[in-house]
Amino acid sequence: MKTLIHEIGVIDNQGVKHPVNFQAGLNVVTGKSSTGKSALIEIFDYCFGSGENTIPKGVITDSATIYYVALAVNDKSMVIARDPKTPTKAFFRRIEPFNTEEIQLHYFSANYFRPLEDFKHYIRDEFFLDIDDVDESLAARANRRFNQKAPRPSIRSFSSFMLQHQNLVANKHALFYRFDEKEKRDQAIEHTKIFLGLVNQKFFHLSQEKERLTAEVRRLERSKETNKRAVDSYKQKVGPELSQLYALMGFEEEPLLLEKVLRHPQNAKDELDEVIVPEKINHNSDAITQRYNQLKLERTQKTSQLRRLQRQTASINKHIGEEERFSNNVKQFSTPTHVHISASVCPFCKTEKDTLQQSAEKLQQAITKVSGNLAQARPMKAKFESSLVTIQRDTEHLNNELMALSKQIEDVEATEEKIAKNKSLYENIIMQKAKLFALLDSLNMSDDSDIEKSLKVLRKQLKQINESLKEYDVEKGLKNASIKVNKYMTDIGSHFEFETSYKPINLHFSFETFDLYHLTPKGEKIYLRSMGSGANWLYCHVTLFLALHKYFAELGSKCAIPSLLFLDQPTQVYFPNFTRDNADTFDEQKSTEAKQRTEKERPVDEDIKAVENLFSQLSIYCNELESSNGFSPQIIVTDHADNLELSNGVKFESLVNGNRWRKRGLIDPVS
Repeated sequence: MKTLIHEIGVIDNQGVKHPVNFQAGLNVVTGKSSTGKSALIEIFDYCFGSGENTIPKGVITDSATIYYVALAVNDKSMVIARDPKTPTKAFFRRIEPFNTEEIQLHYFSANYFRPLEDFKHYIRDEFFLDIDDVDESLAARANRRFNQKAPRPSIRSFSSFMLQHQNLVANKHALFYRFDEKEKRDQAIEHTKIFLGLVNQKFFHLSQEKERLTAEVRRLERSKETNKRAVDSYKQKVGPELSQLYALMGFEEEPLLLEKVLRHPQNAKDELDEVIVPEKINHNSDAITQRYNQLKLERTQKTSQLRRLQRQTASINKHIGEEERFSNNVKQFSTPTHVHISASVCPFCKTEKDTLQQSAEKLQQAITKVSGNLAQARPMKAKFESSLVTIQRDTEHLNNELMALSKQIEDVEATEEKIAKNKSLYENIIMQKAKLFALLDSLNMSDDSDIEKSLKVLRKQLKQINESLKEYDVEKGLKNASIKVNKYMTDIGSHFEFETSYKPINLHFSFETFDLYHLTPKGEKIYLRSMGSGANWLYCHVTLFLALHKYFAELGSKCAIPSLLFLDQPTQVYFPNFTRDNADTFDEQKSTEAKQRTEKERPVDEDIKAVENLFSQLSIYCNELESSNGFSPQIIVTDHADNLELSNGVKFESLVNGNRWRKRGLIDPVS
């Protein structure tokens, strides 16, 4: 997102404004220690919605009434600000066009302050991201407490891509600001696909709808399967009832086959109505007796099968018990380690015999072999248990069949008993017909045509959603983004002074894990923490963030991340003693540093060359992106370095642009 900071400033207790003005591209704020250079990045962070005021305690915090930042997003200017006395609120006001003269104490009217969370949401929605719901799964949302939505992207997530604080810019353990908090790290990584424009609000709604429709399809398929099982159960009952009806009628042949009845239950009812009439009853038929005898024969056969299964069950249980006892005995068995044999001596001739000893040794060998075999014997319990489960299932199935046969036999007997009590045969036939028709009605009610119609509609909708989601190939998008950033890092990193063992530098970054490593020619991954040397760490940070912002700039308006990058004290790896820089000029401090170094240490002039190269590359980077994209990320460097000679011919003074704090500070004069 094309973003430009016009100025960062403080309004003190007296109502006096202390602004720091910036331009497009590379900006340098240089000066000695304790002048407020590092406060600039903290003021920006605080005004950009940080819940914590980390502005260094001292002159600035003692004097400040208002902290503010004037910036433009896609050429729309605004002022954001914070009052340290009311940390739960933030200020927002549009200003068109930007005019620094308008920004005075009275400009920050209380009417423009709003609750901090509302402020962050407004800034995000109005200028960076129009997105309200980032849940891909409504089921996951339902499992959260109070059915809360997943955390939405926040402007605070952007700060991880924009801010490189003094303790971070050359850190070997961390690359990104706020990533020390796992929750914020995970959210920033998860939301990156949104920031890069790979997905939008429609993607999340489509994902939610896909989940809902998929769940509905599964529900209907389960209903269909349930109906199928119910139909199968009804079908199994129709045959016996139909046979009973035919037997009562005394039919020698079946007027309507079972298959036809099951195929068209409603038609079968109409045909049976014509067949089951008093005139067609054969009172002389013994069909019911034959059916009764057949049922009893089938029950006897099933009973025999059941008894066989019961015997197998008892046998397997016995084997399982014996194996358990065997295993316990084997565990208690120990192999003898010594054989004690006394020599056999003849009482008359006193001759010793060793045959007994040889036998004892053979016995020991046999015992050892047997005990070894027992110890290695593979257990059979699992196989027995599997067989037992199979037999138990078969037993349950037979029991159900026996119950059904017994019920049919009882029905025949009950019918005969009713006839014996002078109830008409036709009356029993009508009752049997009613039972059969009830089953056929159940088959009709189990028609799956409506379910199939619904499934067809849902599957068509799912297909359309899946086609729409193909436009959002997030995995491929992140992979391609990583490839481009890696390519940019190869070019950018080649201009920095990495140690010889890491040349040519071959940095790789993943948008899926946010890991950075150097890949050696042998394929070894060397992560930042293992690279050694503060200069290597610094250049890894700078190379990565320049490559990232080059990619962001290439995306243009598709990318929501502001095109801003703060680098606070990047030269500290070369001049660690500059933290005590109190000289009136940089050259004076440089001379002091040179005198303090020993002969074994690297000369100051060599470090100056490395620093000049760093700033040269930053300047070249901004100019090249301005030429190729029409705008450059704005880079703000706060440092001690000054009066540098840049290799691209750009005057260092033009980058400082009046922001030299050797005899003054952010609060001018420094009191």
